[in-house]
Amino acid sequence: MNETIPDHIRFIGVDDSADMLDKCNAKLKDAGFKRPFSLKVADLNKGVEVSNASVVVLCLTLQFVRPINRERLLKNIFDGLLPDGVVIVVEKILAEDSAFNRDFIKYYYDMKRRNHYSDMEIAQKREALENVLIPYKLSENITLLRNAGFSHCEVFFKWYNFTGFIGKK
Repeated sequence: MNETIPDHIRFIGVDDSADMLDKCNAKLKDAGFKRPFSLKVADLNKGVEVSNASVVVLCLTLQFVRPINRERLLKNIFDGLLPDGVVIVVEKILAEDSAFNRDFIKYYYDMKRRNHYSDMEIAQKREALENVLIPYKLSENITLLRNAGFSHCEVFFKWYNFTGFIGKK
Protein backbone atom coordinates (compact mmCIF):
# COMPACT_ATOMS: atom_id res chain seq x y z
CA MET A 1 0.00 0.00 0.00
CA ASN A 2 1.45 3.33 -1.02
CA GLU A 3 0.16 6.02 1.30
CA THR A 4 1.02 9.68 0.94
CA ILE A 5 1.67 11.96 3.87
CA PRO A 6 -1.50 13.94 4.67
CA ASP A 7 -1.33 17.66 3.94
CA HIS A 8 -1.88 18.62 7.59
CA ILE A 9 1.31 16.87 8.72
CA ARG A 10 3.94 19.35 9.83
CA PHE A 11 7.67 18.73 10.26
CA ILE A 12 9.61 20.42 13.06
CA GLY A 13 13.40 20.35 13.37
CA VAL A 14 15.23 21.26 16.56
CA ASP A 15 18.93 21.93 17.07
CA ASP A 16 20.93 24.08 19.47
CA SER A 17 22.94 25.50 16.56
CA ALA A 18 21.37 28.19 14.38
CA ASP A 19 24.09 27.50 11.76
CA MET A 20 23.06 23.84 11.52
CA LEU A 21 19.42 24.85 11.14
CA ASP A 22 20.39 27.28 8.37
CA LYS A 23 22.16 24.41 6.57
CA CYS A 24 19.11 22.19 7.09
CA ASN A 25 16.83 24.88 5.70
CA ALA A 26 19.02 25.27 2.60
CA LYS A 27 19.13 21.49 2.04
CA LEU A 28 15.35 21.16 2.38
CA LYS A 29 14.82 23.97 -0.12
CA ASP A 30 17.43 22.55 -2.53
CA ALA A 31 15.69 19.17 -2.34
CA GLY A 32 12.36 20.80 -3.22
CA PHE A 33 10.76 19.85 0.10
CA LYS A 34 7.17 21.10 -0.16
CA ARG A 35 5.69 20.10 3.20
CA PRO A 36 5.17 22.69 5.93
CA PHE A 37 8.14 22.76 8.31
CA SER A 38 9.69 24.91 10.96
CA LEU A 39 13.18 24.86 12.43
CA LYS A 40 13.72 25.89 16.03
CA VAL A 41 16.82 26.67 18.06
CA ALA A 42 16.58 24.88 21.41
CA ASP A 43 18.83 23.09 23.87
CA LEU A 44 17.37 19.64 24.56
CA ASN A 45 19.13 19.69 27.93
CA LYS A 46 16.78 22.50 28.94
CA GLY A 47 13.71 20.82 27.49
CA VAL A 48 11.67 21.36 24.40
CA GLU A 49 7.93 21.59 23.90
CA VAL A 50 6.39 18.57 22.22
CA SER A 51 2.65 18.52 21.63
CA ASN A 52 0.20 16.77 19.36
CA ALA A 53 3.01 14.73 17.81
CA SER A 54 2.63 11.42 16.01
CA VAL A 55 6.34 10.73 15.54
CA VAL A 56 9.47 12.16 17.15
CA VAL A 57 12.85 11.22 15.68
CA LEU A 58 16.08 11.49 17.67
CA CYS A 59 18.79 10.64 15.14
CA LEU A 60 22.24 10.59 16.76
CA THR A 61 20.84 13.08 19.27
CA LEU A 62 20.12 11.50 22.64
CA GLN A 63 23.80 10.60 23.07
CA PHE A 64 24.59 14.34 23.19
CA VAL A 65 21.98 15.10 25.85
CA ARG A 66 23.55 15.08 29.30
CA PRO A 67 22.70 11.79 31.03
CA ILE A 68 20.98 13.59 33.90
CA ASN A 69 18.51 15.16 31.39
CA ARG A 70 17.73 12.16 29.16
CA GLU A 71 14.87 10.62 31.11
CA ARG A 72 13.15 14.00 31.53
CA LEU A 73 13.48 14.67 27.79
CA LEU A 74 11.99 11.27 26.90
CA LYS A 75 9.15 11.77 29.39
CA ASN A 76 8.44 15.16 27.82
CA ILE A 77 8.34 13.52 24.37
CA PHE A 78 6.08 10.73 25.69
CA ASP A 79 3.69 13.28 27.20
CA GLY A 80 3.57 15.24 23.92
CA LEU A 81 2.79 12.24 21.73
CA LEU A 82 -0.69 11.35 20.58
CA PRO A 83 -2.03 7.91 21.54
CA ASP A 84 -0.08 5.27 19.57
CA GLY A 85 2.59 7.88 18.82
CA VAL A 86 6.19 6.75 18.55
CA VAL A 87 9.70 7.92 19.26
CA ILE A 88 12.36 6.65 16.86
CA VAL A 89 15.89 6.75 18.23
CA VAL A 90 19.14 6.05 16.37
CA GLU A 91 22.23 6.09 18.56
CA LYS A 92 25.84 5.09 18.86
CA ILE A 93 25.82 2.61 21.73
CA LEU A 94 28.12 0.63 23.95
CA ALA A 95 28.08 -3.14 23.55
CA GLU A 96 26.32 -5.09 26.28
CA ASP A 97 29.51 -7.16 26.54
CA SER A 98 32.42 -4.70 26.72
CA ALA A 99 34.72 -7.22 25.01
CA PHE A 100 33.00 -6.23 21.76
CA ASN A 101 33.39 -2.44 22.13
CA ARG A 102 36.98 -2.31 20.83
CA ASP A 103 36.15 -4.62 17.93
CA PHE A 104 33.10 -2.59 16.89
CA ILE A 105 35.08 0.66 17.02
CA LYS A 106 37.90 -0.91 15.01
CA TYR A 107 35.45 -2.14 12.34
CA TYR A 108 33.86 1.32 12.21
CA TYR A 109 37.23 3.04 11.76
CA ASP A 110 38.17 0.47 9.10
CA MET A 111 34.99 1.40 7.24
CA LYS A 112 35.92 5.08 7.48
CA ARG A 113 39.37 4.33 6.05
CA ARG A 114 37.80 2.40 3.16
CA ASN A 115 35.79 5.57 2.52
CA HIS A 116 38.97 7.67 2.31
CA TYR A 117 39.01 9.21 5.79
CA SER A 118 42.58 9.73 6.95
CA ASP A 119 43.82 8.55 10.33
CA MET A 120 44.19 12.23 11.25
CA GLU A 121 40.52 12.95 10.40
CA ILE A 122 39.40 9.90 12.40
CA ALA A 123 41.50 10.97 15.39
CA GLN A 124 40.26 14.58 15.23
CA LYS A 125 36.63 13.44 15.14
CA ARG A 126 37.21 11.05 18.06
CA GLU A 127 38.83 13.85 20.11
CA ALA A 128 36.07 16.33 19.26
CA LEU A 129 33.42 13.90 20.53
CA GLU A 130 35.28 12.81 23.66
CA ASN A 131 33.32 13.75 26.80
CA VAL A 132 30.58 15.25 24.60
CA LEU A 133 29.07 12.10 23.12
CA ILE A 134 28.14 9.83 26.02
CA PRO A 135 26.76 6.54 24.73
CA TYR A 136 24.67 4.10 26.74
CA LYS A 137 24.19 0.39 26.25
CA LEU A 138 21.10 -0.59 24.26
CA SER A 139 19.54 -2.06 27.43
CA GLU A 140 20.08 1.27 29.23
CA ASN A 141 18.39 3.17 26.40
CA ILE A 142 15.42 0.79 26.42
CA THR A 143 15.16 1.23 30.21
CA LEU A 144 15.07 5.00 29.69
CA LEU A 145 12.21 4.61 27.21
CA ARG A 146 10.29 2.30 29.55
CA ASN A 147 10.83 4.65 32.51
CA ALA A 148 9.46 7.51 30.40
CA GLY A 149 6.26 5.52 29.77
CA PHE A 150 6.90 3.67 26.50
CA SER A 151 5.55 0.17 27.13
CA HIS A 152 6.38 -1.17 23.66
CA CYS A 153 10.05 -0.95 22.62
CA GLU A 154 11.89 -2.75 19.84
CA VAL A 155 15.17 -2.65 17.90
CA PHE A 156 14.73 -2.18 14.15
CA PHE A 157 18.39 -1.71 13.16
CA LYS A 158 21.79 -2.73 14.48
CA TRP A 159 25.22 -2.33 12.88
CA TYR A 160 28.24 -2.77 15.13
CA ASN A 161 27.93 -0.01 17.73
CA PHE A 162 25.01 1.82 16.10
CA THR A 163 21.39 0.91 16.65
CA GLY A 164 17.89 2.12 15.90
CA PHE A 165 15.04 1.44 18.26
CA ILE A 166 11.46 2.53 18.59
CA GLY A 167 9.17 3.19 21.52
CA LYS A 168 5.40 3.25 21.14
CA LYS A 169 3.03 5.07 23.49
